[in-house]
Amino acid sequence: MKCLLQIASVLALGIIGLAAASPTQQHAFVAPGTAPESGLYSSDRLIKLSETAQPQLMAMDDIFGLRRAGVRFIDITDAQELYQDSAASAAKNAPLPTSLTRGDDVRQTIDRLSTKLYGDVLTPFTAFHNRYYDSQNGKKSSEWLQQQIAQLVDDSSSFAATNVTVRAFGHKFPQSSIILRIEGSDPQHAQETVLLSAHQDSVNMWLPWFGRASGADDDGSGTVTILESLRALLAQGFAPTRSVEFHWYAGEEGGLLGSQDVALDYKRAGRSVVANLHFDMTGFWKKGSKEVIGLVSDRTDPEVRALVKSLAETYTRLKTSEFACGYGCSDHASWNQAGYRSAMAFESDELEANTFIHTPSDTVDTLDFDHMLEFSKLAVAFAYEVGYAK
Repeated sequence: MKCLLQIASVLALGIIGLAAASPTQQHAFVAPGTAPESGLYSSDRLIKLSETAQPQLMAMDDIFGLRRAGVRFIDITDAQELYQDSAASAAKNAPLPTSLTRGDDVRQTIDRLSTKLYGDVLTPFTAFHNRYYDSQNGKKSSEWLQQQIAQLVDDSSSFAATNVTVRAFGHKFPQSSIILRIEGSDPQHAQETVLLSAHQDSVNMWLPWFGRASGADDDGSGTVTILESLRALLAQGFAPTRSVEFHWYAGEEGGLLGSQDVALDYKRAGRSVVANLHFDMTGFWKKGSKEVIGLVSDRTDPEVRALVKSLAETYTRLKTSEFACGYGCSDHASWNQAGYRSAMAFESDELEANTFIHTPSDTVDTLDFDHMLEFSKLAVAFAYEVGYAK
């Protein structure tokens, strides 16, 4: 009987979730496959469960079992180089600002922000049956998102847009990460890169490649938070002296797969990364609790956290509140592991407040767009204050 109940729960989360899709949503639907696509899980993967634990080989079903049990993990199979003792010393960090000097630019750009893009992008983005990284849905949703990003750049009438490139960063699985780069205007500092990021994939905790996972908050919210900040920056004619990149990672739900690939690529190339600010879930907060910007305290850089706190208190209406996120929490950890400075902004200081994530119920109507707007303000402020070398 217990087995039958579990099967019924899986069907409810996966197939009934499909039936609930509206006609508008179904235009983006790709029929879910019966198994992962790429052969990524054809052999055991090397999984780390904590900072101190030795990695262990695990089969696909065991890895999916971790997810169902709510156990966070990092899949280091293809990024073992990041976990060598010398990894941190290999990174190059440029100086962070010691004071805030771009206030007029930041406030003028913040005035351009609105919540309209959130709904315009999230409605079709969450209409994909899921955005599971090792599936055709993951591939198609990534291609669609890259088209929206490229179109946003094309639609910008500012000179800043002429200095922008958008590219896919491929992985061993079908979904690509997306990297947009605004080239720095000062030749002496253009090689220094500032990163703002989110992850684009979604997952159903019961049937990752088959189940419905609209992923509005996790992490559709972060995806559009930085996209809206980019739109406003381009409209303002943003021309930083340092290069500023926006990243949308694939495969975060598989154990930080996409961001590890990108961080390892940058480390191998000796890239100078000033800092990374990551946005994973920005749209939900429990009404009745204190509305804050959550700052992840573990596996982040204290200097960047202090800067983000100052930016939030100067340029948004919210205070910050630090909390521990745990091992394998999100993609900021990949940059931290590579020796680069990183921080992560989160929708609240309660990690488990949103119980809808990884299910069909993580929908756009559960999000607070006005709350998300404060995170877009933070992204704008970070881009300006760190993007201009002092």
